[in-house]
Amino acid sequence: MTKEIFNGLADWIIHKDPYYPTFGECKLWIKRKNPQYVISKNNEKEILMLLTYLPMSQPMKNVLYAKFLDQILSK
Repeated sequence: MTKEIFNGLADWIIHKDPYYPTFGECKLWIKRKNPQYVISKNNEKEILMLLTYLPMSQPMKNVLYAKFLDQILSK
């Protein structure tokens, strides 16, 4: 997967919080962005990795923002 598509997909998945997309929706998103792109088995593994780890990282990010919000705003 090109880096641009991969990064765009990651951003899209994060912005869907708390209703993360399905594997099929991710594949459709890629096809909408680049209809000629052929999704390989390796790409499918990358998509599954994003769907596994991005939702897990969001709650931690929210906790850190809440904990350090005063410090973030003062910078």
